[in-house]
Amino acid sequence: MADSSFDNLTSLARALSQPKLDLVEANDVFVSRNAQLHPCRRRKLSSCNSFESVEPVTSSSAEARVLVINTGGTIGMTLHDNVLAPKANAFVQSLRKLPILHDETYAQQTCLYDYYGSENTLVLPLSKENKRIVYTVLEYSPLLDSSNMTTDDWGRIGKDIEKNYENYDGFVILHGTDTMAYTASALSFMCEHLGKPIILTGSQVPIYEMRNDGRDNLLGALLIAGQFVIPEVCLYFYNKLYRGNRVTKVDAGSFNAFNSPNLAPLATAEVDITINWDTVWRANTTAKFQVRTELNRNVGLLRLFPGITAATVRAFLQPPMEGVVLETYGSGNAPDNRPDLLEELKKATDSGVIIINCTQCLRGTVCTSYATGKVLMDSGLIAGGDMTPEAALSKLSYVLAKKDVDLDAKKKMMSQNLRGEMSCDLAGAKLCLSDSRFIQVIAKSLSISCKEELEAIRDALTPPLACAAAKIGDIEALEALKEMGSSLCLGDYDGRTPLHVAACEGHLKVVQYLLSHGATVYAKDRYGDTPLCNAVRFRHKEVVKLLRKTGAHFSRNELEEAGTELCSLAASGDVEGLEIWKLAGVDLNKRGYDGKTAIQVARAVGNKETVAFLVQLMSNKPKGAGVIEFTATPSGL
Repeated sequence: MADSSFDNLTSLARALSQPKLDLVEANDVFVSRNAQLHPCRRRKLSSCNSFESVEPVTSSSAEARVLVINTGGTIGMTLHDNVLAPKANAFVQSLRKLPILHDETYAQQTCLYDYYGSENTLVLPLSKENKRIVYTVLEYSPLLDSSNMTTDDWGRIGKDIEKNYENYDGFVILHGTDTMAYTASALSFMCEHLGKPIILTGSQVPIYEMRNDGRDNLLGALLIAGQFVIPEVCLYFYNKLYRGNRVTKVDAGSFNAFNSPNLAPLATAEVDITINWDTVWRANTTAKFQVRTELNRNVGLLRLFPGITAATVRAFLQPPMEGVVLETYGSGNAPDNRPDLLEELKKATDSGVIIINCTQCLRGTVCTSYATGKVLMDSGLIAGGDMTPEAALSKLSYVLAKKDVDLDAKKKMMSQNLRGEMSCDLAGAKLCLSDSRFIQVIAKSLSISCKEELEAIRDALTPPLACAAAKIGDIEALEALKEMGSSLCLGDYDGRTPLHVAACEGHLKVVQYLLSHGATVYAKDRYGDTPLCNAVRFRHKEVVKLLRKTGAHFSRNELEEAGTELCSLAASGDVEGLEIWKLAGVDLNKRGYDGKTAIQVARAVGNKETVAFLVQLMSNKPKGAGVIEFTATPSGL
């Protein structure tokens, strides 16, 4: 394997010796669109601190949008009669007074409230990465203590994310800490084919208090959601970003309230925000994002204890119970000298109840090394691996709700790793870095031997190599890089990922391969371009169709500028260009900088063929284009 990997990589020499990849210079990006911008719709985005007296610049990549869903919880509570309770319509006003969470000067200079049409929209100060995070707060009514959260509330959150998915780069959910791990686990299963970050956070002390953890938790969640494409449901607390279905609450009185016993954090926020990209879970599919709100409520948690009676177990397993998480001792053990207990479990599994065996221990996994563990498997229980009870219960509820799946398939799903909720042994070990001749040659020339330095070499070299392979359509070379443990989702020095390059070149099979191995359609290069932008610009129809099928879409800024581009294409009679924009999901009735539509421009210049073509294209309008929907009304609207 090592030799073949080296041989495959040598083919990249041809690509690297060719002229520089067809990058579009910053000043040439969207030339026709930037030539004349609508002054009322396009805000000036400053690349410097708003306090400095400098000329602002326009940049569609200078901002990221995040939707904050405030469900309630301690973070927004105030004292009433000496007890903490949620207070409606107070949270946003408090955030507006905190300079670290809202830059009022920048908001006024850029007409932010007019542009977004809401006083409920705020903006963070400029980040170290020269980026602004603009966030809109959607406050639920009534606000909930998380102890009152139900599966209906999970569905409501999921639907609000689904309805606003194309309008935001990421989502932050403010939630009480008591059941946050349950909600994070449930959403991780409900959100299928996720491509954007969803981050739950909250606090142990209300944000209104002088000493609190709410400000740091909210700020960290916003920065990560707006700056990094981490396609997972996560939980951010005390400077750590965890996978949502791996977390459990471990401390009721500490700021460090959550822990992920069996998986290291996805990110840590210290002097810098460091992302552990090797750990990030990816969908590996070309299917579009969707939320399944159907959950089966006939599930429960049963914890073994010494002396538990068979009658107790029998009563718990009675109909309508359909799924149970059995919390057992140690590595999944139960008394093997209790035939009465084992008989009740066997009767339940024979009748169609799915029982998952999870350990009561905070850390570790279920195995069958002991006879006391094997008897449970013989009784029909399914090993839950190292799943947390919260994740196992949520997974049961999600799987059992699938009406188009039979019982055997549901049992198989429960033993599979669906969203990174459990650790699995790989069928075949990846090629070790030290086994790769390619890495050996580089390491030897640099006198490097330790694992950390080898990984640094890999992470520095593989993005440009992967981009070069994508340019020439070399899937074998991409596979070789992947076998070395390299991520095919990371960008080069310009932030361009292999998917960007493949989309530019029109290599449909490479695009398909990258998407099926976790590449994200939402990655932006330094110019703010996504793979969809590149595919449209270079007019690769089949690539555009595939990216759209996977869920790719234009941002609000790009859609606003599209009107002028459409008018320009109509004026020149470029029907191919108009068709590609239609395929990309753009409404051909969008107005240009002068308020005219493409069809009006075509009529004005007497281009009858273009008019007829536009009439035909517009006969099927994109459904719900540009509409932001809420199931709850943001306060202040």
